Amino acid sequence: MLRKILSPDTCAACRLCCGFDCTDTWEFPVLPPETVKAMQEMGVSPKLTPAGTEQTFAAPPLQGEELFLCPMLSDTGCTMGEQKPFDCKIWPFRMMRDLSGRVRIAAAAYCPGMERYTDAQLVAFLKEEGLDEQLLAYADAHPAHVKPYSDQYRFLL
Repeated sequence: MLRKILSPDTCAACRLCCGFDCTDTWEFPVLPPETVKAMQEMGVSPKLTPAGTEQTFAAPPLQGEELFLCPMLSDTGCTMGEQKPFDCKIWPFRMMRDLSGRVRIAAAAYCPGMERYTDAQLVAFLKEEGLDEQLLAYADAHPAHVKPYSDQYRFLL
């Protein structure tokens, strides 16, 4: 979905979005039923907890720099392929609430692949690809995917 701005090699080398410490378990992807089923068919059954009408990973007790790595992460990247969760497909973009509570599209400021793009370039990409409308429509239909405000994100639209 985002190959025009992030190469699979860049993402596979980084994998920042697939590891969570005790401060960012709120970033766990929301998993629709078909993703949970696909994970189970691949022999992976992580502990899950409800996220609206869907599910997400149950946060293990983490301390300090200890990381929870996505159970679908391998040495070469995500094993889910096209079945990966929507939240993962659109990373480093997020549907996120701003300080006034309005749903907006944001980009992770700490994603190494995003550093080279200006906000204007990212907005142009979203609009050219029709992702702006797709993301906001998805947020309307799947409110559990809307993340709370974080100052580590660049608000774009």
